[in-house]
Amino acid sequence: MATKQVAAVVAVIAALVLGTLLTACASPETGGGVEYDETLDLGVPGDALQLETGVLYYPACGNEVLTWDGAPWYPYRPANVDELPADPIGAFHAAAMAEPVTFVPAVVAPGPGDDRGTLVIFEGALAYWESDSGDLSTWLTRTELEYWWAC
Repeated sequence: MATKQVAAVVAVIAALVLGTLLTACASPETGGGVEYDETLDLGVPGDALQLETGVLYYPACGNEVLTWDGAPWYPYRPANVDELPADPIGAFHAAAMAEPVTFVPAVVAPGPGDDRGTLVIFEGALAYWESDSGDLSTWLTRTELEYWWAC
């Protein structure tokens, strides 16, 4: 009888360890964390739905969540850059020019126009923000991400 109890305890411990390992390796869509240099393929945005100017945001570290209209938007580094619009702002407004995604490795005080910019929201729960200075830009998702770094 004692052998069966020991085997049951070992099976429970093994299941807990396996569950912990699988949770730690989960993708962002299932609640796993995102490393600083990690890129994600969260799909391709659909049509541009909304363009907002004067949006206050400063993505200094790449893990700052933008809240817009009460909804959180999580910055990410796209793995599928070749599939994304080359001019995300121009997708909504042809006169605007977009720069490549820029990530700042450390927190620095925002320069003129770095903490205010244009936000384009696309179908598919994706968005793009670019600072008025043109020095900072990032893709954003409504998919909740947990960042495994701090600035």
